[in-house]
Amino acid sequence: MMVWAAAILLALAGLALIVRRHDMAKAQSLVAGGRLGAGCAVVEGALLLLMALAVVVMNRYGLFD
Repeated sequence: MMVWAAAILLALAGLALIVRRHDMAKAQSLVAGGRLGAGCAVVEGALLLLMALAVVVMNRYGLFD
């Protein structure tokens, strides 16, 4: 149950980064200084989606038992 919750949380965070990419890029620019493009937020969101998929696959093959 906890593995599925983690996968769902990662997927939601990834989708939120992709959907709100312009706001996230602006916020990251304020924190990091300089200017970051919206593509950075999309890549981060895609990586979170891949991590969610990896969690599901690893759970399927019994790595979290």
